[in-house]
Amino acid sequence: MPACSLRPIRPFAALVVVVIALVAVASVAMSLAHLLHGAIWRLRYPLIYLPAGFAFVCWLARARANAYAISPGVFHTYAAPFVVVGWVLPVVNLFVPKGIVDDIWATSRPGGQPSGTDLVRVRRSKLVWAWWVSWLGLVAVHAYSVRSAPGPVVSVATIVLSLAAGALAIGVVLTITRFQEEARTKGTFVPAQRLGLVPVVVRDQDEAVAFYVGTLGFDLCEDRTGEDGERWVTVRPHHAKETALLLVRGAAPAGERRLVLHTDDFELDHGRMASAGVAFDAAPRREFYGTVASFSDPDGNRWDLLSSPAR
Repeated sequence: MPACSLRPIRPFAALVVVVIALVAVASVAMSLAHLLHGAIWRLRYPLIYLPAGFAFVCWLARARANAYAISPGVFHTYAAPFVVVGWVLPVVNLFVPKGIVDDIWATSRPGGQPSGTDLVRVRRSKLVWAWWVSWLGLVAVHAYSVRSAPGPVVSVATIVLSLAAGALAIGVVLTITRFQEEARTKGTFVPAQRLGLVPVVVRDQDEAVAFYVGTLGFDLCEDRTGEDGERWVTVRPHHAKETALLLVRGAAPAGERRLVLHTDDFELDHGRMASAGVAFDAAPRREFYGTVASFSDPDGNRWDLLSSPAR
């Protein structure tokens, strides 16, 4: 099960809507050319469908990851590789892609699903059903036209099914996207957070690295120097995945030592915390190690909210 991080999906959705519309227009144009002029105008399908399929799968993967964040503890019916291979495996491609979209729809709805929900028992969306039936119908008509010369009935069926499948697919994409964007922006969702760094004041950073890495066997995570000459050194125990030590040179008073809270969505968390009453010292600032905003707890302990490093 992926980490619970809800990430923006609207840019993916906008691209998918455009490519679905292009595919539908191309399919209708080919059918009209044959219906009105008797010409078999066959565009090179791979040049149209492959980019569209790639865009749709990218959106589907992001939507699935977000759905896990909205409904944590709910396992989807099919494993992650089926997001891709489910479309190309014979027989499997007749039902698995719809099942993946069904699970994403159910777990993205407002409020999500309770932990442990069996998605097989959850009622399926009528919109998803309509899209999938029209899509299978279009695939069947295309398969028939490849084996024999398409007649007027086939051309009309292709036009109707292309428009229906395209419009319904766009409806599915926009609805799931709306569910997830509302969950991300309403302020009720908390992005994945980690107690990322605990500062340790040292006399000499090189000496400290030699001790923690050379003697204790810690991993050296970062050792960088910013434009202002500040050196950023972090270490953590071997195989540890979360909290690290920030080796700070000097002897800072206790009140100036800071804890660092990493967040997967800085903008969302900063806005949510500010709305909840957290008094940040100033506007977020961009440092060489990430975007950061500082605040204090009621007892004066200092904290930095820091955008998570790329993982």
